[in-house]
Amino acid sequence: MKRILSLILCFSLLSGCKPNNEPITQKKFCLDTIVSITLYDSSSKKILNNCFDLCKKYELIFSTTNTSSELYQINHNKNKTQYQTISNELASVIKQGLYYSELSKGTFDITIGAVSSLWDFKSAKAILPDETLIKESLQSVNYQNIICDYKRILYKNPDTMIDLGAIAKGYIADKLKEYLIQHKVNNALINLGGNILCVGDKMTEGYRIGITNPQKTNESIISTKIEDKSVVTSGIYQRQMKVNHHIYHHILNPRTGYSYDNGLASVTIVSPSSMQGDALSTVCFSLGLEKGKALTESLDDVEACFIDTNNQITYTTHFKHS
Repeated sequence: MKRILSLILCFSLLSGCKPNNEPITQKKFCLDTIVSITLYDSSSKKILNNCFDLCKKYELIFSTTNTSSELYQINHNKNKTQYQTISNELASVIKQGLYYSELSKGTFDITIGAVSSLWDFKSAKAILPDETLIKESLQSVNYQNIICDYKRILYKNPDTMIDLGAIAKGYIADKLKEYLIQHKVNNALINLGGNILCVGDKMTEGYRIGITNPQKTNESIISTKIEDKSVVTSGIYQRQMKVNHHIYHHILNPRTGYSYDNGLASVTIVSPSSMQGDALSTVCFSLGLEKGKALTESLDDVEACFIDTNNQITYTTHFKHS
């Protein structure tokens, strides 16, 4: 799954609540991260448990590393240059990934899988991938190699691998919100390892979300107050390694196979949909400050915060911060 985001949550308990209205929270390790879900207007542990069951379900669809997942199976099918039948949900996310790949003109590309699989940012020992392997793998990276329509997919290049790490968590968060609302939970906080989705207005109080300081990652550099929206950050500090005094991070350039080095440290997107925010945070990072800001400004009801490697902050016009 995609990168582990690390927004710092700054929220207080509701004052004056009756005992049966106190928030309930559950945390578990899934989706390759710590998932936390808080309900503010429900005390149903069954609903919380069902949310984590949904996370497990989607992990078995979108994971690039779980050999039992649907995505892994289609990526490694020996006959993938012929049409394969896939689930509606996988088709939906792949098509959205292709849309954002096209929107960015390839600076973001969901077919980065053959390259991203060469990098191991979790290893205790920092080792760069073999340069020759990176160059060879780049030959298979091109979102135009994928044809995906209703429940069918075809790979034009047998070596192409899809990686939905930059979009799948957002889709899952949106589905969790949908489930909660269907079950009369109208105020909740969903945190998929830093992909934050706020349901409702937290009993009119609103949610104050801290945005990580890239240079002091245990602190917030600013905060934003939102209602019923998503906050997603892509940052160079989230998964990285240092080799020969150079820092390499997980946001890879599909044209070079190496980390983007464009002066940005993080991009935070506030949007109605978590999938939109998830994709746009990486798209805007890949485009760089000027083009990323221009793209965000062209979209309805989407705001962004860009932090460069000197900790200078740039906001889009209506980004609410404190």
